[in-house]
Parts: sequence; structure tokens; C-alpha cells
Amino acid sequence: MSSTPATPAGTSRGATVGRVLVVVGGALAALSSWLNWGAKTRELGAARTAYTIPAKFVIDSGSGPGSPGLSLGIVVLVLGLIVVAVAFAPSPWWKIAGLVVGLAVVVTGFLYVYQVRKVIHDANLGKSVRDFISIGPYLEVIGGLLAVVGGVIALIPSGFWSSLTSEETSEEDEAKPAGEPGAR
Repeated sequence: MSSTPATPAGTSRGATVGRVLVVVGGALAALSSWLNWGAKTRELGAARTAYTIPAKFVIDSGSGPGSPGLSLGIVVLVLGLIVVAVAFAPSPWWKIAGLVVGLAVVVTGFLYVYQVRKVIHDANLGKSVRDFISIGPYLEVIGGLLAVVGGVIALIPSGFWSSLTSEETSEEDEAKPAGEPGAR
């Protein structure tokens, strides 16, 4: 009897692992919306969650906290929940959607960090971006990357890796002379 858990009929181990990574990545991205996105600094004041930052900030560094419009926290939360939801879509669409929406999560995090860097550079504060951002953007990018990796792993056909190793083994056996141990 095998000690590995049985996968449902028609589901490869790669698809199962990929689906888990997509769900965990989406959950991390959604969770990041409630965490601190801006570190407490003398220049910027108290720590900020993504709900105090306008979503427009990721494309326009001129719109800072207090600007009208949809908050970045809502955008990040919705993106994270969409990533989780697509993991339960019919195959193969969840694999592609997890990859694409995970990529959108990563891009959102990087755009936020880029805009913070731009604000710091324009203000000549002489500090690093790491002094002004907190755990939120990091966790969002990690969640997005997990979703992307999960989508890629799920897209790899079952048996792909074993076919690579079996071809290498047969080539090694063919290269050995007939009198050597291990030859066929």
C-alpha cells in the first residue's frame, strides 16, 4: 500500500499543488490589505494600511493619503479574493486565470513600491524605500508570486518530469558497453 495520498480521478499531483499555491497566494494577498503598508516615520507620520491609500496612487504618485477615490485596500482585497475564487473554476481555465490574476497582484505591489520610491526621490529625503514601506506590499507580492508559481506548476502536464528522468536513464544505459555492470 502506498503512503502517498490518492488524488481525485483526472487530477494530477501538479494540479493539486498548483491549486493549493494559488489559494494560499490569494489568501496572502487579501490578508495584506489589512496589514501596514507604510511604516511609521517622522516624515509621513503614523503607519498606514492599504485602506488609507487611494488606489490611484499606484499610477499617480501625486495622489497621496486623503485623496478621493477607491482605496488600494479594496483593490488588493478584491484581487486576492479573485485569485482564491479562480482556483475553483473549471479546468484548465483556473490555471491560466490564477497565473494572470496572480501577475496582476504582483504588478500592483511593485507599482506601489515604485511610487513610494518616486515620492522619496522627488522629496530628497535621503532615505531608502525600505524605511517607508512595511509588511503589506511584501506580503502582497509574495502572495501574487505564489499564485503565479501555482498556475505554472498546474500547467505542466502530468508525467513531464518523470519522462525527462526516464529518458536520461535509458541514454546512460545505452552508452555503457555490454560487459559492464548495470548495462541492459
